[in-house]
Amino acid sequence: MEGREEPARLRFRQAGPADTAAAQAAYRQVIDHLATTVDFPHWHTENRPTRTEVTGWVDAGELYLALDERERSIAGVVALNHEAPDAYRQAAWDVEAPPEQVLVVHALAVCPDFLRQGVARFLVDATLEVAREKGCRAVRLDTYVENTAARGLYARCGFTDLGVHTLHYEGTDLSQFHLFERVL
Repeated sequence: MEGREEPARLRFRQAGPADTAAAQAAYRQVIDHLATTVDFPHWHTENRPTRTEVTGWVDAGELYLALDERERSIAGVVALNHEAPDAYRQAAWDVEAPPEQVLVVHALAVCPDFLRQGVARFLVDATLEVAREKGCRAVRLDTYVENTAARGLYARCGFTDLGVHTLHYEGTDLSQFHLFERVL
């Protein structure tokens, strides 16, 4: 297909303390790239995720890396845990499950050098596998209303779009997000 580069050879693993600086740098690359292109998720305007958030995810064992085996570099990152905004409690999810049976996706990102190589899909598929290994019944996430690329990805990956909901995240003025769920 025109415009697509050769797919990266990827490996997925949990980030450890030694990966913190590289993970922070990966998110910074994404944020800087968004500043010069189209910032659908508004990460550049909101300067998110912060270094403190990334460090916290690594320390908690919640940050995962997609590593390119050819380049030996980070191709993508994602935070996975059971923490959801309060507004998730009011959503009409397809499956009722306690928090420990729901894996919540945060800050899924592909590094600029790896765009259009299937990394985002790889991250979603690996996330679904982590959820299954943890015995989760569903994977849930939200994406800002203007992030049409992410909304399309999640729909192609079998997630149900529950429409626009008002969510409040500390440190941001953004409030309108689509909620997505994939029942396992």
